[in-house]
Amino acid sequence: MHMSKRALALAATSVVAGIVGTGLAAMPANAAEIGEVEFSATTGSINDGPFLQWARSTGPCPTGFAQGASLDVAIDINGNGTIEPNIDPPNDETLSLGPTLNEGGYDTVPFIQVDGIAGTPRTLETRLQGRKGEFEIRISCLSEQFVASADYYATTIIVEGDTWRIADGGGDPDPEPVEGTQEITTEVEQGEGQLTMTIGDDAQVTLPAPQLDGDRLSSEGDLDPVTVSDTRAGAPGWDTTAQVSEFASDTAEFDGKYLGWTPEVVSSTATGVVPGAAVAPGFSEGTGLSEARQLAGAPAGSGTGSSELGAGLSLEIPTDTAAGTYTATLTLTTI
Repeated sequence: MHMSKRALALAATSVVAGIVGTGLAAMPANAAEIGEVEFSATTGSINDGPFLQWARSTGPCPTGFAQGASLDVAIDINGNGTIEPNIDPPNDETLSLGPTLNEGGYDTVPFIQVDGIAGTPRTLETRLQGRKGEFEIRISCLSEQFVASADYYATTIIVEGDTWRIADGGGDPDPEPVEGTQEITTEVEQGEGQLTMTIGDDAQVTLPAPQLDGDRLSSEGDLDPVTVSDTRAGAPGWDTTAQVSEFASDTAEFDGKYLGWTPEVVSSTATGVVPGAAVAPGFSEGTGLSEARQLAGAPAGSGTGSSELGAGLSLEIPTDTAAGTYTATLTLTTI
């Protein structure tokens, strides 16, 4: 029997909805920017409604302001160099861009996310009324009386012509790197010829940070190449399977069933080698790769030679998965 362990790592990032604020105006002493707003895109048209698929804060609402949250654009309409905090609505200098959240409990979540509504008339252009330059997009938190906190989340955008862009050039809304390791072991049975399995590349599989995909977070990647060589007399055939452990970070974990794959035979000098069946992530149903699944195999009378095997990996996890770097071990067995 020949076994290899592979560790997969991913960074699960929290999704937060929020309001981005303007960067030109000075804030009053009692107002504070307590974090940033992350966007689903780094640039776009000021005429799009909504101008973003989603906006998310980098933290929860302050205590006492957990009933609602609003996504706004801040504009120095009075031209006095100051955007007054929206503590006594209505405020002509913070204009709504998206639906106001009103489910409560926003001080106990890791972030707040505001999703845009397709076709909304609340475009940047209708709010800016021809203004160009730098503006803040903000996420403000609201009390039970729907009074806004003076503390807010904000990101600065630049409007030029009919387009907007994040002022610092933008980037991946989930920029933290993902890390992973891969342990490889091989047992070779001695006899007339040998059956061996080796793992190529750097012994690591690093999946990109999962992104919001409907009702789940998803990520895709590729298995490191697996090479099975059979020089045994009589061509007895062989079978390669794999099973993944649970994914764990320093503080949280999730089931290995959320990992699936699509196996393939990349190349082979042997005859009769076929890939295993595709296995979907067990997000809605099924057990994914938490149970032993076939990567490839060769029936008796075939398989003599060298075969390179691969698989496309697919990860689908719940949206409330805690942020962190998760690692799992994928154990490959050839017999």
